[in-house]
Amino acid sequence: MPLMLKVIPGATILLILLRIMTALIPVAQIYIVKELVDLVTLLFTQQQAIASDVYFVLGLQALVLIADRFLNYLNSVVGFRAQQKLKYYFEQLLINKASQLPLSYFDRPDYYDQLERAAFGVDVKGFNLVNLILTIGSSIITLVGLVSILLSFHWVLAAIVLVMIIPNILVNAHFGKQKYNQAMTQTPEQRKVHYLLRILHSRSTAKEARIYNYTPYLTAKWKGIFWKTGDEQYDLRKRTDSRMLLVNISQILLDVCVIIVLILFGASGALTIGHYVSLTQALQQIQSIITGLGYSIAAVYEESLFINEVLHFLDLDVEESQNQIHPFPEKLKTKIEVKNLSFTYATHSTPQLKKISFNISPGEKIAIVGENGAGKSTLVKCLLGLYLPDEGTILFDGVDIRTIEPKSMRQNVSAVFQDFESYQLTVRENIAMGHAKIEDDASIKAAVNKAGLSGLMEKLPHGLDTELGAMFHNGYELSGGQWQKIALSRAFMRDTQIVILDEPTAALDPRAEAEIYDKFATLYEGKTTIMISHRLSSCKHADRIIVLHNGEIVEEGNHDTLLAAQGAYAEMFHTQAKRYAS
Repeated sequence: MPLMLKVIPGATILLILLRIMTALIPVAQIYIVKELVDLVTLLFTQQQAIASDVYFVLGLQALVLIADRFLNYLNSVVGFRAQQKLKYYFEQLLINKASQLPLSYFDRPDYYDQLERAAFGVDVKGFNLVNLILTIGSSIITLVGLVSILLSFHWVLAAIVLVMIIPNILVNAHFGKQKYNQAMTQTPEQRKVHYLLRILHSRSTAKEARIYNYTPYLTAKWKGIFWKTGDEQYDLRKRTDSRMLLVNISQILLDVCVIIVLILFGASGALTIGHYVSLTQALQQIQSIITGLGYSIAAVYEESLFINEVLHFLDLDVEESQNQIHPFPEKLKTKIEVKNLSFTYATHSTPQLKKISFNISPGEKIAIVGENGAGKSTLVKCLLGLYLPDEGTILFDGVDIRTIEPKSMRQNVSAVFQDFESYQLTVRENIAMGHAKIEDDASIKAAVNKAGLSGLMEKLPHGLDTELGAMFHNGYELSGGQWQKIALSRAFMRDTQIVILDEPTAALDPRAEAEIYDKFATLYEGKTTIMISHRLSSCKHADRIIVLHNGEIVEEGNHDTLLAAQGAYAEMFHTQAKRYAS
């Protein structure tokens, strides 16, 4: 409620007032029904009632019913808008939080479990919780009014009704907790179900699905997990509903007892027909309210536990700490120093990088090579500050990377990764990607030309505003090489001190690759460039080559020096050369 008053104060106050007014309507209707029935009975049987009085009460009843519908309309419209604003507020918090978390979180399965639970909770759970609280408040107001009607006739009737509430709430609360626990334990399996469905539905997997015919296997795997979790949910639902069936039968028997009491009182002349009709109506409404109240109170418990997942996610430690206060050096003057760097992924038991040490001079072009799994991409992510070292450190002109403010760090580096993203957005958005120059056509086209995409631009139906990819209507699909050049264009858009190229030309043909590397030599002249490549011919452009093996540096030098040394680099180079010579 404090959060709603902060985010949507006007709507919150209006919703509370609407619920209070709505809660009073059933009580008013009971009184009106009693008067109307008594007046009609007198008019029909003894002609003692005045017809105008009957019409007045009937008109009053119509006004109350119209007011009820109007209040429900306002509650629905205002509530829907409030839900949208709350959803926007929470999803914005999740976006901001996810963007500030250390990259290491994205290597942990438990993080994805937590994110899925938080995202699920934030969709409707936040407003549901508040809506349930308002519903409980409204129900209690109505219940107090209706019980007071029973109490005005006899305290025993009120006591019997109040006894009905206890088992309903206890059963709902107990199984509400069990539903929550089940949802928590099933999260990994539910994520796997969703992942398998994405594979079976996805365009990106459609080719391999047909070639390797793995659809029956994955369908069977999906079916097994689906029904395992489904059977567990079904078993819990059966146990919940069977307990509630006993509670409901008990309530019906109590209702019958109350009606028998009313009949006995009526037979003795202690109540009128109007009393009898209004009291039985009050009893029916109380029965409905008790059922709803039990569910709502249990649901508040259940929903609040889901909301706790959102709050726990928002409490995760962010990337930036109190120690990260230093700006990145405005201009690198001395060196980048890597000292005894070690790093281990959260899901691994052995280090990916082991006691690595080397220096990079400002403006130097470094190539990092090695077999798959040697630690090349992990090393550049550490250099970018995406991972912080477990041991050792990285210094930029003597400033420890652990103390550099992340935003300042990102403003001074750009990168093209081997697993770059193909954004299903316009060409302009893909290249500028939120940059201040997103409306600067000249800068974007210059980046396009540097990446060798000028020919493609002439074919696009809407130029820079052409939607790329096949996900949305009228999207223009690109080849793998064209997507890679789009990713390269993003790097060319930024004027940074350090440029990281992690397999930047893997999807390009040899001619395009040679063209790009020739351009790199010119375009990044004077900039510190760190490049990872499996095609060792491209390393000729580097001032120095670092060879990694099993997370350790095994060789270091320029192309000619390493060839002459006849070590690991020379072996890899000659192996690749034989493929082209044969």
